Amino acid sequence: MISLAHDFWQALRKTAFASLTMILMMGLVLSASVAAATTSEPASIHKDWEAHVHGKGSSKQCFITSIPKTLKGDYDRNNRDQTRVYLTHRGASRNELSTFAGYRFREQSEVLFNVDGKTFKLYIDGSYAWAYENDVSRIVTAMKRGKTLTVTGISSRGNKTVDIYSLSGFTAAYNAINKLCPK
Repeated sequence: MISLAHDFWQALRKTAFASLTMILMMGLVLSASVAAATTSEPASIHKDWEAHVHGKGSSKQCFITSIPKTLKGDYDRNNRDQTRVYLTHRGASRNELSTFAGYRFREQSEVLFNVDGKTFKLYIDGSYAWAYENDVSRIVTAMKRGKTLTVTGISSRGNKTVDIYSLSGFTAAYNAINKLCPK
């Protein structure tokens, strides 16, 4: 009877160890998958802009992105995540233009997108601002010809932020995603 109990506990211990090991391994694989989905190496770099591709087939999407050269405003930089501008091709949808602020925008506010003196308004959705569909082609044209993009927003805490982006490389990056994700 003692020998049977000992064998049972040994088998249980081995099974528990194997199960724990399997759970830990699955957790590592899942963590690596999540990290790969949220960070990627650019398909190409064009001066201050990067071109990225994610997915395959009907779920394939391509986007270009850049980070600001200058951040202005009277706020604690530690309270803000990295900000970016994106232009995305997703399936049949083309030229989805957005910016991620690194904070939540003030409710009922708009974001100003200024390309070398030409100003456009973007609507907000949490931490993102999106270009209105009827303005996108004019904004993209201005960005292709422009030198500087200035994005101005108001945080939920009432802080005004002014992010200044270089448009150097924008056109080359845009052309790259047009080839990577043709219509």
